[in-house]
Amino acid sequence: MRKSLVSLCLSALLLLTVSCGQAEPVSPAPEAPPEEVAAPIDPHTLKTEIPEEYRDLLIVTTEFEETDEHWISLLSVQEKASVEAMEKDYGSGAGGGFLFGIAAMDQVGFEQFLQYDYSGCDVFARDETWYYVKIYPTDVQFYRSGGVIDSQTEDWKQWETLNTLGDWVCQDFVDRNGLTPYSQREVRNQPFTWESEHTYAKYYNYYNFDGSKSEFYTLVLSQPARQGEGGLWCVERFYDECGNLCLYFPESDVPAAEYYADLQVECDEGQHPELLTPLGAAKDFVANSVWFSDEATDANVEQTDGADSDYSETNQRMSRVIASLLVCPEEVTDQEVLDCIGAFRNDTWGVMGRNFYGSDWWTPLQAALENAAVGTGQADRDRSMMKFCLTSYGRYADFIGSLLQAQRAAEPETFQAVLEEFYPEQQSVLLAATE
Repeated sequence: MRKSLVSLCLSALLLLTVSCGQAEPVSPAPEAPPEEVAAPIDPHTLKTEIPEEYRDLLIVTTEFEETDEHWISLLSVQEKASVEAMEKDYGSGAGGGFLFGIAAMDQVGFEQFLQYDYSGCDVFARDETWYYVKIYPTDVQFYRSGGVIDSQTEDWKQWETLNTLGDWVCQDFVDRNGLTPYSQREVRNQPFTWESEHTYAKYYNYYNFDGSKSEFYTLVLSQPARQGEGGLWCVERFYDECGNLCLYFPESDVPAAEYYADLQVECDEGQHPELLTPLGAAKDFVANSVWFSDEATDANVEQTDGADSDYSETNQRMSRVIASLLVCPEEVTDQEVLDCIGAFRNDTWGVMGRNFYGSDWWTPLQAALENAAVGTGQADRDRSMMKFCLTSYGRYADFIGSLLQAQRAAEPETFQAVLEEFYPEQQSVLLAATE
């Protein structure tokens, strides 16, 4: 793969259909015609077209040194003026001017592409064997001598025009070669990878470090090769503390369906007994996958009934509010702050402390809380602050208690009415906080 054209991150999935008796993936693999097996297409034989009126402004590359059998580079297009200006200022091979490219991936390449989320890449078509991806820059590649960008110049207007070529060329590539339009987003929106029974496990990723269970990943497990008794389990995807999705595929030179079919045979022969239970497979994933490589125990990996959406949604919302308070506090409304603290959980404190480690995230939140404590709709303000107080501890609890005092002084009757909505033991805690 030409690393200069793409950078790596997290995205989605697609798996091959497996043989009879095995669970089929939700997203079907490319299908051959029903009566005969189609010969694999050689992507190098496919045609691309660059509009003639722009060719003199471009450097078009169609021959590449291939280093990855699962990824084939087909086209790279650069603005000639940017390339020449960079070479003048920095010497030959300086780069610059990249507009877009096209590459092809086989099933293995596509699965790894989806697992690691190559930013600056979008799949736009497929055929029976290959997936075709448009590659585009994630930063501005325009360059003129001296490095100054003036958006009012004719050069910049030319650059903007050339940036529209990529979509046109990709659509023409689909039409010209009879390909099927496709997007990896179709796969990412699916609820599961494999059609089978699903179960869940929590992985407390900081437990072995400091004993904390405030932050955890949710592992989703399924049976990819055979359903029911004797079928191996695997982690097919996982969610972080904010609900961000990562799809998992084994590191292999064969498609995931084939990999799991072979692994099932080994399990049938008595190997890998840990994979025959969901908890055993979850522990194996935590201990041996490229994502974690952590010691897995009954303390930091445990089965659970399902994904805790309240946990991830609260963490995500609170993270957005705190990030905004750190950058542009004037744009955060009282209602946004109150909605978040009203949903706060005991474990949210630990997640926020880790997510914003090294920043003074509590100071701007304090200021926002002071602004939101008293005002119109006092009952809702009191209710949110009381819920927030019940999750707090230490210096946080002391500060929130002072805000409860202000609320009680502002509207005593309203405060008392809201207080009575809570359980007696909770009322005792809240009253103590106002003393």
